[in-house]
Amino acid sequence: MTQVNVYRGRTTVLPVSLSYDVSNDVITSEIRVARNPTAELIATWTVDYKTDGTDGELILTLDDVITAQITETLGYMDIKRITAGEPVPVFDDPIQVVFKDSVTA
Repeated sequence: MTQVNVYRGRTTVLPVSLSYDVSNDVITSEIRVARNPTAELIATWTVDYKTDGTDGELILTLDDVITAQITETLGYMDIKRITAGEPVPVFDDPIQVVFKDSVTA
């Protein structure tokens, strides 16, 4: 995954498939204006397991109410996994997020 498109005023659902069991882990994901954790926060994904987490299947969601308020055109996201009390990255590099306008009202 190199880029994620988020449309303002639309709910964005992003399936993420990991190759390992995350059922006992805490998973979080944020979108920020720059590639660091102190940069301004744009939005926080809601993270759910697609099943029970043992298959590594996640669903990240941004509600349309949240996306409608985003004014930035570009951001960066990653996924943080806390396993056995230790925070570990899921991806090697942050993923670029492009915010786009929708045509249909």
